[in-house]
Amino acid sequence: MNYLLHQAFLAFDNGRYDEAERLYAAALAACSTVRYEQYRQVAHGLAFTYCFQNKFDQARELYARLYRLVQEAHDVRWQAIVLHQQGVVERMAGNLGIAQALFREEYRFRLSYVPDDHAGFAANLYEQGYILFKSGDVAQARAIMHRSLEMAQQANDAMCQGCAYRGLGEIYAALNERDQARVFFLCGEQAFRQAGDRIAAEAVQQLAASYL
Repeated sequence: MNYLLHQAFLAFDNGRYDEAERLYAAALAACSTVRYEQYRQVAHGLAFTYCFQNKFDQARELYARLYRLVQEAHDVRWQAIVLHQQGVVERMAGNLGIAQALFREEYRFRLSYVPDDHAGFAANLYEQGYILFKSGDVAQARAIMHRSLEMAQQANDAMCQGCAYRGLGEIYAALNERDQARVFFLCGEQAFRQAGDRIAAEAVQQLAASYL
C-alpha cells in the first residue's frame, strides 16, 4: 500500500493526473475505513486529483464522504482540513462565492476547535485573500494576505509563506507598487525553494515576469 501511495503521489506531483487517479483509486478500493488514517489520506489524494482533472462532482462527493467519516471520528483537525478542501474544490470550479462561504465556515470552525493550527489559518486566509483579490476587492485582499503571511511565519511553514508572499506579489503588482511586488515575489520563490518545491519556485519566477 505504501508503495502504491508513493507512486500515486509522484504521478500527481509530476502532473500525470490520469495515472495518479488510477493509482489512488486502486489504493482506495483496497483500503477499509477501519484503517482510518490510511483511508483519509488516500481519499484526500484521490479527491484532490479529481480537482486537477476538472472532475468536480466526483471531488465533491468524495470529500463529502470523507467529512462524514472524520466527523464521526470527532477528528477536528481533519474536519478543518476537509472543510478547506471543499472550499478549494469550489474555487477551482470557479464558484468563488460558494468557495468564500466555505472558507469563512472553516475559519470559524478553526477558531472554535483548532485555534493553535497556525499553518491551517495561513492556508485559509490565503484562500480568502486570493478570492477577494480575484473579485476586485484589492484593499481587503491585501490586509487578509498579510495576516496569512503572519500566520505562516508563526507556523514556520515555508510552503505557506511561499503562497502568502506570492499572493502579496500579485496584489502589490495590481496596485502598481512594483518594487514591493518584486520583493514579495522574490521572497516567495525563496520560500518555495526552502520548502523543496522547485516547480512552485519556478512558477513564481514566471508569474513575476508576467506582472513586472
